[in-house]
Amino acid sequence: MKNKKLFAISGILAPILFFGIVIILGLLEPSYNHATRMMSVLGGVGGIRGLIFNLGIGLIGVLIIFFAFGLHKNINNGKGSKIGPILLAIGGFGLILSGIFHCDLDCANVMLDRNFIGIMHILSAFIAGMCLSISPFFVFARFRKDDNWKRYAIPTLMTGILANIPGIILWITIFASITLEMDGLFQRLGIVFVFIWMEVVSWKLLLLERKG
Repeated sequence: MKNKKLFAISGILAPILFFGIVIILGLLEPSYNHATRMMSVLGGVGGIRGLIFNLGIGLIGVLIIFFAFGLHKNINNGKGSKIGPILLAIGGFGLILSGIFHCDLDCANVMLDRNFIGIMHILSAFIAGMCLSISPFFVFARFRKDDNWKRYAIPTLMTGILANIPGIILWITIFASITLEMDGLFQRLGIVFVFIWMEVVSWKLLLLERKG
């Protein structure tokens, strides 16, 4: 029971920590605009704020991995396809790597003069974003077969759709070296829907744990 509660709490904390870090550090950074600047820029800030962002992103990744394991165990008693939870876990691992291989000042090592760390940051962020955004499609298939989760199936499917549209647009522009005036907004929309879904599902996990 304690383990199940830990998995649920991990899923509850991950979105809260994500929104808190991004919003607060963004407000503390002079002239930073959430609509036009990528979140990774916050990891390239010198001093304690950049360190907090990168460590925080890594911690969020760890929490998502715990959540993914708990979600798998609580759908059909752990029976069924593992693809959805595995994708969530890989997404969490991608976040950990993106915090390790972080941007330098203004993400010059990613956007202007790409080096090894910059390339690794792009790859790990891409893996994180892609896996997190497509995982709901596979979780949806399992939710449909479990009476405890059936009512969450359609919202889960919609989460996958809403998360992938801005994500696809963003990554096409990044790999094509096209600059969007609202790339920060597209990046956030690509992951915000997944974190909202994760928060809702985690509270359901906690409810199931309390019911035994």
